[in-house]
Formats: sequence, structure tokens, C-alpha cells
Amino acid sequence: MCYTPQKMIFLMFFLFHYTSADLTYDVCKQTRDYNLCIETLKTDVYSSGADAKGLARIMIQVARKKAVHNLVYVRKLMIQNPQNPDFKQCLQVCYDDYHLIVTAFIPNALKSLSLNSSFDAAISGLQSADQVSNCQETNCVKLSSNLNDKCNKYADFTQLVVDVIRTV
Repeated sequence: MCYTPQKMIFLMFFLFHYTSADLTYDVCKQTRDYNLCIETLKTDVYSSGADAKGLARIMIQVARKKAVHNLVYVRKLMIQNPQNPDFKQCLQVCYDDYHLIVTAFIPNALKSLSLNSSFDAAISGLQSADQVSNCQETNCVKLSSNLNDKCNKYADFTQLVVDVIRTV
């Protein structure tokens, strides 16, 4: 059987793609939410060629997007409710929490991962998930059930991110 350069390129592409897809499934099998893990990674164009570290980086970046989305949501609530001092005070706690997540914990997780310290990256992820509990301990979650849902979803997703980081 004669292999032309085109056939060799196709064969190499197929084997590479199949191997990276296998890695995504293998990594996600080790997490607490296989379906959410697969769904998240498959929406990123770079996941098909990523190694375990690359998959962890993608998950951390998605967590950052979710945290930024929640930060913007909290800021919007602050603007919409300027007269309620109790709500404004607890929203400030939530805003500060998400700001810390976006500016410190997530960047630290990415930096730790790039320095091959998956343990430190996982710790930053866990701190990020824990940080939203401050927001949930305020009266905000009683005044905005949607905010409570967003906090819970972020904390749950971040636990999934940590599961992926642990595979590195």
C-alpha cells in the first residue's frame, strides 16, 4: 500500500484528533459532572488539540467568564437599587468577592498552572469557590434569589474546574 503525502497528513490529523478527543473524555470522566465538563470543553475550539493542562486552562478561563458575568450582574443590581442601604451594603460584599475572584484567584490559578503547579492552581480554584460564600452569607441572597442561583452555579462550576485541574 502506497501512502501519498496527502494520505499521511490525513492519517496524522485523524490520529491526533481522535487522541485529543479521547483525552477530553478521559479527563471529564474524572470529574463530578461529566456532561457539563464535555459540554464546556467541546464549545471551545482549542480543546480538540489540547493536552490535560490545556483543558484545565480552558476551564479556568470559562470560570473567569462566569465570574465576570456575575460581577457585572451584581453591579447592575447595585445601580438598580441605590435607595436600599441594606441591599446596597450586601451587594458591595458580593461585588468585592467577585472582583477578588476575577483579579486575584483566577489569574493566580492560570499563573500556577503555567508554572506547572497544579496543586496551587487547584487551591486558587477552591478559594474562588469559597469566596462566593461571603456573598451568600449576606442578606443579598434573600433579596435576590437569582443572585443566590448565580453564586451556587459559579461555586459548583469552580469545583468542576478543580476536578479538571487535578488531572494535570
